[in-house]
Amino acid sequence: MEEAVFVSDTHSCCDVDHSQHEQFVEESDRWDKLGMTLSGLCAIHCLLTPFLVLSVPVLGEAFEQPWVHIVMALFVVPVGLYAFYSGFLHHKKKGLTALGVAGLAMVCAGLLAPVSGIDLFGHDILTIVGSLCLVVAHVLNRRACLCHRH
Repeated sequence: MEEAVFVSDTHSCCDVDHSQHEQFVEESDRWDKLGMTLSGLCAIHCLLTPFLVLSVPVLGEAFEQPWVHIVMALFVVPVGLYAFYSGFLHHKKKGLTALGVAGLAMVCAGLLAPVSGIDLFGHDILTIVGSLCLVVAHVLNRRACLCHRH
């Protein structure tokens, strides 16, 4: 026999106004998916650039320019900040939000680290680890924004 679940505008799962929860979940989902895509592209960029430098030097050198990293960060950082802030207001999970902020900090720190050229060290490792932290944090943020009592 199935249990009846009482649904109201106030739930103990979070502090969100549940009369608008479906809209919140859709918006949050959109921002986290965008964040996962952008962060994944950052990681792929950092992993592929050394190979592009070796195989197609002109293309590789273009991808290695500092402006490419700045442009990526200009998209990744605001999307991440918005997704993690709005998610935190919903789920209140400090560790999850800290993982996202740490990923953002590593991506930003990667901009300041000296460019290492073909080697996969320095800013490359920092940016790759930061991007992977962001992907994981966005996935966890999406899951935490879904209240299973609705």
